Amino acid sequence: MQARITTFICVVFVTLVFLGCAPKEVEHSVLRFPPQDLREFVKDSKVLNRATLQAQKKEYLENFFSPWDKKPHIKASEMKWGLNAAYSKQGFGENLQVYDDNEIKALELEANLSTYPSVKKPAIITRSTNLRVLPTNKPRFLNPKLAGEGFPFDYWQNSYIYLGTPVLITHYSRSKSWAYVESGFVSGWVNVLDIGILNDNQIKNLKQTKDFLVAKRDYISLKNTHNEFLENARIGMLLPLLGRTKTQYETEIYVRNARGYAHAIKIALDKNDFAEFPMAFSSAEVAQLAQNLMGEKYGWGGMFGNRDCSMFLRDILGNFGFYLPRNSQAQMHQDSKNSTLYIYRDISKQNAQEKLKTLKEYGIPFATLLGMQGHIMLYLGEMNGEIYILHDIWGLRTLQNETQEGRKIIGKIAITSLEIGKNVPEIKQESLLLYRIYGMRNLFLKQALSDE
Repeated sequence: MQARITTFICVVFVTLVFLGCAPKEVEHSVLRFPPQDLREFVKDSKVLNRATLQAQKKEYLENFFSPWDKKPHIKASEMKWGLNAAYSKQGFGENLQVYDDNEIKALELEANLSTYPSVKKPAIITRSTNLRVLPTNKPRFLNPKLAGEGFPFDYWQNSYIYLGTPVLITHYSRSKSWAYVESGFVSGWVNVLDIGILNDNQIKNLKQTKDFLVAKRDYISLKNTHNEFLENARIGMLLPLLGRTKTQYETEIYVRNARGYAHAIKIALDKNDFAEFPMAFSSAEVAQLAQNLMGEKYGWGGMFGNRDCSMFLRDILGNFGFYLPRNSQAQMHQDSKNSTLYIYRDISKQNAQEKLKTLKEYGIPFATLLGMQGHIMLYLGEMNGEIYILHDIWGLRTLQNETQEGRKIIGKIAITSLEIGKNVPEIKQESLLLYRIYGMRNLFLKQALSDE
């Protein structure tokens, strides 16, 4: 009996020792979010004056239709950046195995860049689709074990482009299954089944169209006269306005025929779901539109039809006539023919308190972009002494250990404080959003807002 008791005590002792030495699970703090209701940040009823609105519309449509001028802007050397990056650091495929040189060479062969540019064909996107860095749907991740380099960060995903977007086809892949296209805001490879070539009369009719429509919410079914589904209308998509009744608008979309040419199909739209472009800008109108997208999941480069930070702002603000470039840094440093649009202020040298003071003094709620490396946000204003922003964010930087960085995933469109993560132990405090902002850009001059 004594032997059994001794053995039992030894087992318990050893077990306790091992449990004491085992790594303890870290208790992660919960991030603090304000109520996700944009109406709480609407402070006035001021609207953008009509002169600025018309100037925006003119500039937007010039950019929108610019690819049909048949002037390619991308050089062959610029198209090779994706290949060059893959050769220097192959990356990982969908099976999380490293790409080998033969796979990269096969993509280089398919791209057939030695003959670029091979064509100049005005066309239109006939089905919302991905724009790829290389002619493939396969992903390329960097190091899947590191934050920001694994899923969903496919470095061969360039962007997402909507039905009805004008493009210029400048090149075909060797198999002719991919086309390289330039739009007014982004370029890349698209599947040829998602584009249709236009003739001169179609181009003339579209460019002479005076009025357009935008969707007031996402995923509105577009159906033909037989009630058959064709595509979804999305916030940020532009559709021509051809006519109207008391309850409906008439528009048309282009679909691709078997030979790759585009032909128009007339569609009736419920007036409750669409607005004439551009929508009248006010804090209340932006809040109402953006509220429809609150909580939408983050989509790197538009993956899965979701949005990332810059695509979200491009789509929301596009409905109001602001034609933004595709990526966050280009949006912050955008040029405009109109000197009253996109006024930039450098705040990179300011400390945290100086930045807050500058934002409160010069920021326009719902009309000021805040930029940092790799991310862009929309200023909402001050509430209870804190500055709040609206953005589509993947996550906040954390420290998994003394050397390895991690992420506290948010992964959606959300309202947050500029200091979200403050005093949260696992969040890198020096990486809070406030500290990393380098600039602010007002979409227009403050005096352009009035009570009319």
